[in-house]
Amino acid sequence: MNRTNVIMVTALLALGMLLSGSNARAQEPPKMPYVFEMYCFMCHKEGVQIGPTGIFDMVSKSGNPLHEQYIRNNTRFGYNAMPAFRLSEVSPKELDAIVAYLKEVAAYRKANPGYKPAPTPAVAATGRGKK
Repeated sequence: MNRTNVIMVTALLALGMLLSGSNARAQEPPKMPYVFEMYCFMCHKEGVQIGPTGIFDMVSKSGNPLHEQYIRNNTRFGYNAMPAFRLSEVSPKELDAIVAYLKEVAAYRKANPGYKPAPTPAVAATGRGKK
């Protein structure tokens, strides 16, 4: 093999390893942010009729797609049974994490339809977790 072929084979092997590593990570469910565990999950988990569980698929109760700004507005200002969360309760960075998490879960559930989001065991057991 000449030098060019060796470089090409090495690059292809490296690319293959990178892609296989990202596929392995993509198969893991998204990690629920602490703020979602503490403030959102209790009303939006399956089996509870307070908040719509469709947020995990980014769809409304009527089946329409949810835009991330809709989630931001409802979180910040409240709507119907949804309480408003002040900046001191849910920071802009935490709100970004909630929206990103919901988008990740919706994408994950398309590939894994039976997946049901759940909090980490520490939060589920005690209702509290590490921030």
